[in-house]
Amino acid sequence: MFVCGYHFPASEGNDVSFDKVIEKVKDGVDPKGKVVTLTSETREGAKLEEISVPEGTFAHVAFVDYYENTEVQGDFRMVYYTNKYQISEISKSVDGEATKDLCRKLDDMNLYRVKVS
Repeated sequence: MFVCGYHFPASEGNDVSFDKVIEKVKDGVDPKGKVVTLTSETREGAKLEEISVPEGTFAHVAFVDYYENTEVQGDFRMVYYTNKYQISEISKSVDGEATKDLCRKLDDMNLYRVKVS
């Protein structure tokens, strides 16, 4: 099973605890002082909006981790649907109100690109 780009044993099935995922995501990244910006767009490529991800949240750490460890290249890196849904689900449970609006947007069918500076 892959969650947020990390492999977990098949014996855990679809029930990988959020704590295990959070630990792996936080383990290899230093998000301090980094600004995370998401850009949403339609399937046709029309830009909809830019969204800032609040620092100190799981979503912030997860997007920094994704940006630094993905094979996707460029200043703005496309976020795969699976990754954005997984980040959203974990963020909903651990970040609460801080990322509520962000997670609602991530649950849509629009495309998202992430930039870390």
